[in-house]
Amino acid sequence: MADMQDQDQTRKLWLRGLGWCLCVALWTIALLTLFPAQVGKAVTPEILHFPAAKCLHISAYAFLTVYLKWLPIGRWRWLLLAFLSLHAASTEFGQQFVPGRHGMFSDVLIDHFGLALGLALTWKCWLPRSRGYSFSREPKGNALELSRSPWLAAKRSKLEIHP
Repeated sequence: MADMQDQDQTRKLWLRGLGWCLCVALWTIALLTLFPAQVGKAVTPEILHFPAAKCLHISAYAFLTVYLKWLPIGRWRWLLLAFLSLHAASTEFGQQFVPGRHGMFSDVLIDHFGLALGLALTWKCWLPRSRGYSFSREPKGNALELSRSPWLAAKRSKLEIHP
């Protein structure tokens, strides 16, 4: 049984990991080539070009951060988040060497806003997991354990009618 779970986790890691790597590769190509910028200028009106481009930056990095939630890698997720942070800075630096593109520090900040948005959307998976603690107010366990719990005894005493 445990062996099947390990195989399932490994399969998920490979498939989802390759999907994430493909998304990062496509986004890197889009940032370091001129074609996507030309398409954006051709498709969007002049007044919307700048906001659309920045919304795309935010959305792409938020998506890549949210995608990390589906990777079965536990604490290593933080390492990939750090990679995305470095990716944001390095692609803007690399744009300086692409004719027709220019890297800007403000774009790095916008990219990090996308990372923060992705973290906000998936905040629960980034918290450390502790055993036995729940954010709910009611205890968890089987019926026998609950019947002996001090929490239930306190609830019973509140419900009892005293003359």
